[in-house]
Amino acid sequence: MAIGYLVLAIVLAWTLNAHARWLRLSGTLLAALALCMMVLSIVLADVDGTFAAVPASASLIHRITPTILNVQAVIAAIAIMFLGWSAWTQVRRPVVASLPLRNDTRQFGKASRAFHWIIAVLMFCLVPIGLFMAILPNSSPERAGFVGAHQALGLTVLALVIGRIGWVIFSPPPPLTTSTALERRAASAGHICLYALLVAFPISGFLIRQEAGLDIYGWTIAPIAWPGATARALSIHLWALPALLYAMLGLHLGAVLKHHFGDRDKSAVRRMLR
Repeated sequence: MAIGYLVLAIVLAWTLNAHARWLRLSGTLLAALALCMMVLSIVLADVDGTFAAVPASASLIHRITPTILNVQAVIAAIAIMFLGWSAWTQVRRPVVASLPLRNDTRQFGKASRAFHWIIAVLMFCLVPIGLFMAILPNSSPERAGFVGAHQALGLTVLALVIGRIGWVIFSPPPPLTTSTALERRAASAGHICLYALLVAFPISGFLIRQEAGLDIYGWTIAPIAWPGATARALSIHLWALPALLYAMLGLHLGAVLKHHFGDRDKSAVRRMLR
């Protein structure tokens, strides 16, 4: 399962910024199809009683998980419609300029775009996987697959984020020339917070599982005795970090939409997307 999600992320990162118009169209439609599958899985969990089986005595985070997943399904449905519109624009808009490997003063290069979209797709996969893990009983035959995929993809994100931070140091991002000084400072602070969250998520997840050991793409990490770390990491991983992540993603997407539709500045989106 983890390898399948990783392949999906790599394919989307490649096709969404491909030079050929038909490849960008294919990537856009593939992203829409992946979101359709996510929405379908949530609807099926509503229908087959998976969500209804969450006991009333469960913790608050477990009781509200079905609601969170259904909200995400609604957001995903909106995103699917947006991707349909985006696919139509890709059909009509050719791209003639090639992308450099490194960032320049106008846009992000191939490497930064690859890091960005692979991490983004993996996070979009990790969140619902983690939420389904929270409500599936230990006896469920599907739970082991979800746990293994969540662990492997989480540590993959950690490695990619470290790689991207190193690449940003080596190849600084292009400046936000159309923004005010306040917006530039806010954007810089927001990106730092996102990097910190993306590092904190897998580290806290590792601490949760450290007493039981981890299975990463078939490679086993032996248990580590760290008394007391699991309970503290669990509350951070389940409550604090998701709340901060949702807030930061909302601000990030809001800023992109503001530049694209409010300021009529299409270059803001095309810095990271063809």
